[in-house]
Formats: sequence, structure tokens, C-alpha cells
Amino acid sequence: MDWYYGDAGRQIGPIDEASFDALVGAGVIRDDTLVWRPGLGSWQKYQTVRPVPSLPPPLIAADGSAVRFCSECGKPYPPDDLAAFGTSLVCAACKPAFTQKMREGLQPAGAMRYAGFWIRFVAVIVDGVALYIVGLIFFAIAMIFFRIDWANVGRSQADLMQLLALEGVLVLCNVIVSAAYETWMLGRFGATAGKMACSLLVVKSDGSKISYQRALGRHFAKYLSSFTLAIGYIMAGIDEEKRSLHDRICDTRVIKK
Repeated sequence: MDWYYGDAGRQIGPIDEASFDALVGAGVIRDDTLVWRPGLGSWQKYQTVRPVPSLPPPLIAADGSAVRFCSECGKPYPPDDLAAFGTSLVCAACKPAFTQKMREGLQPAGAMRYAGFWIRFVAVIVDGVALYIVGLIFFAIAMIFFRIDWANVGRSQADLMQLLALEGVLVLCNVIVSAAYETWMLGRFGATAGKMACSLLVVKSDGSKISYQRALGRHFAKYLSSFTLAIGYIMAGIDEEKRSLHDRICDTRVIKK
């Protein structure tokens, strides 16, 4: 869902949900900032639309002192040593870089950065090359068992049937290997070799790791993206969260590390 907010008399937006939350966390959008989204009758103060959640209580250290953690570097500090920016707490060392990032419109640490169409396309090419090499190995092994007289394929029914059987076996092997490869890589590492090379991760909408079952379902959902004349893939170039059709089906996101 897209958001709009007012800043110094200007209307800014549309902004996707993740970027909006990042601005809230950075303190750019405050309690008294006027915001609007579809479904609201008029512009309202942010706090009346979606109140800022309260911070969890501080941790108590072994010596009895209270401890909170910097949202940027993650180091522990006494609560009074951290500056609050919305729901983000930032230490003195991180504050200059944090505020500079906000001025430049960058997302704070922990916000998801969605991967665009072209970087994902490169990752697919890398995976395709790896699977192609594996396919050649299977083809070489299959030729040992399927003895075909290539010169007589067009004249010999037996050789033609052998060729069709070979193609069927190779297609089946390709389906099984590609499904097993993507399921194991995404379930175990959160990325295939191609996505690792491009510093990408596949996660759930809340940023958590996907399961093996979801990874398997996502693999077969990609066939739907292909059967729609690749429009399911092209959707990643226009979607606000860079989602392809299979990402929408499986509630996944491809993000940059």
C-alpha cells in the first residue's frame, strides 16, 4: 500500500510500505506529520493513523544497569547515551552517518532494499549457466545408455524412439535437478549461486528466512511466470516491491544484502 506525507508544504509520495516504515524509524515522519493513504478520507496526523509502537523495556545487565542497543551498529549502551529518531535509537558515534543517510534519502540499517529486475536477471543467467553445465554432464551419461545411430534417426523407427526417450529423460532430469537445486539453496542459504554472486537474498515479506517448502513452491510458481510470456518476471520491473508473479504467489521478496 502506498503512502503520502507532507513536508514543508510539499506532498511527497507515493512511497511503498517498507520505505515509509524506514522514514518513520528515522524520525523523518513524526507523530505530527500529516499523512494519507488510500482508504483515508482526509490527511491526518501520523500518530492518529498508526501510532508509533512503544520501545521494548531495556535489558538488565548482570550489574543491574539498564542497556539498550544502537539501531545502526548494534552495540549496547545505557539508555541515556542513545538519541531517539522515531523508533530508532542511535549512539553518538553513529548519529552523524545516520542523519546524513536520512538527508540523502537512504534507508536505515535493517530496512529491506528490494532488488530490481536487471540484477535479478543477471542472477538468473548465472544460475542458468551452472545448470546448463550440469545438464551437459547428464547428457554425456545418458548417451552411454541410449545408443542412437544419429545418421539413421530419420529412417529408423527404433533410433527415433530412442531419441524421444532420451529427450524425455533429460527433461525429467532437468526438472528434478533444478527444483532440488533451488529448493536446497534457498532453504539452506537464502540464495542460489547466482543470487549469492549478485549479493541477493530471498526472504519472506517480514524479512525472515524462507522454508524449504516455500522455496519448492516458489520454484514451481516460476513456471507460471514463464507461461505468461515472461510477463510474470517483467512484473519485477514495475512492482513497488520488485515482486515477480511467483513472489506475489509465495509472499517472498528478493532483497539486497
